[in-house]
Amino acid sequence: MSTKAYHHGDLRQKIIDESLAWIAQENIVSLSLRGIARRIGVSHNAPYRHFPDKESLLVAIAEIGFARLHKALEKAAKSSFNNHQQKLENIGVAYIQYAVENPAYYRVMFSDRQLICEKYPELNRLSQAAFKVLFNAIEAGQKAEVFIKHNSLQLARVCWSLTHGLSMLAIEN
Repeated sequence: MSTKAYHHGDLRQKIIDESLAWIAQENIVSLSLRGIARRIGVSHNAPYRHFPDKESLLVAIAEIGFARLHKALEKAAKSSFNNHQQKLENIGVAYIQYAVENPAYYRVMFSDRQLICEKYPELNRLSQAAFKVLFNAIEAGQKAEVFIKHNSLQLARVCWSLTHGLSMLAIEN
C-alpha cells in the first residue's frame, strides 16, 4: 500500500484517524469509505487507493490496535519483574486502561473475531502476541509456585475474559 503524501498530508493515516473518529461518534456498521472520503474532502475513490474495501480498513485499524495493546502489556509486565502477583495485576490494569483510553480501536479489535483468522496472518500474529504477554506472566508465576498449578492456557483465557469484560463495561458505561 502506498503511503504517498497528498495535499493535506498522509492520506492513509488521515483515513484511519477519521474512521476512528466516526466509530467513536457513531458505530462500526455505519462506517463507509465513501463517507470517510466526504468527511476528509477527497474524491470518493481516494480511500480505495489505500484500502480496497471497508474490511481491509478495519483490519489495518485492528493491527495498529493490537500492536499498541501488546506494547502496553509488555510495559506493564516489565514493571514488576519478580512480583508475579503484581505483574499480573499490572497487566490487567494496563489492558483495561488501554481499552478506556482507546475505545474506538478496542471496538474494532474485538468487533469481528472472524477477521482474526488465516485470512489475516499479521492480525492474528499481533493479537496472539498481546495474549502471550498474559500467558507468559501466568506461566512464570506457576513456575515460581505463586499461582495455582493448572492449565496455563485456561487460566490465561479466564484472566483475559475477565479483563475484556471489565473493559467492555468501562467503555460502554
